[in-house]
Amino acid sequence: MALPVSPGLYLGVAAILYGIGLYTVATKRNLIKIVIGVEILVNAVHLNLIALSAYRWALQWMQEVYTLLYNFGYTDPATLTLYGGLLVSTVQYNPLFVDPLAHSIVMTSIVLASCVTAVALAFVVALYRHYGTLDVQKMRRLKW
Repeated sequence: MALPVSPGLYLGVAAILYGIGLYTVATKRNLIKIVIGVEILVNAVHLNLIALSAYRWALQWMQEVYTLLYNFGYTDPATLTLYGGLLVSTVQYNPLFVDPLAHSIVMTSIVLASCVTAVALAFVVALYRHYGTLDVQKMRRLKW
């Protein structure tokens, strides 16, 4: 039987992927590397969404928590935010419960991201045919 992995591990890996993707997009000059960096960013978002789908995040439940606090006399917005945040942060991670909506959203997003990547790579090919280079610095003039 496999041991359940902590969601913190998934979120840590997603943060590392996000950092790598952001670094790639911000520092690289090659268009293909920039497209790959954007794909890494999108995959980090997918990993976050899947990792957080095992939590029972319910907007209605959070509204009930704030209503309960308000009924007990906590009417100050700062106090509501403090205690409400503490109560919401105690939401339990349940590896046996996985929200299927998050998985369907991620599957749809993967399909859309692959289509966007295909179009971006088609633009990269067209730019390479026109300019003869993939270096962004050399493509300063955008006149066809």
